[in-house]
Amino acid sequence: MKTQSKKSLASKIVAGTLVALVLVGAAAIMGVSEVSEKSSLMSKAFVFFVSAIIVVQVVPGLMLMGAMLKGAFSLASKKSVATVPVHGK
Repeated sequence: MKTQSKKSLASKIVAGTLVALVLVGAAAIMGVSEVSEKSSLMSKAFVFFVSAIIVVQVVPGLMLMGAMLKGAFSLASKKSVATVPVHGK
């Protein structure tokens, strides 16, 4: 029972972190763009939507890159540790 509650808590933390990352990233990209103060709400919403799409595409890409690097380094460390059998003693 405890493992299910820990998994549930961990999944909630990961989901919350991803949502926060998307919102902060979209706001950051929107802040960089040149949206004037006199622009309408729809143009600001459009820029926010486009920046959210960019962030949503970048986050899985970074996660995939991290997994690839982790796999490459773990493969290299497995190859470097080799045992040599000694015969005759």
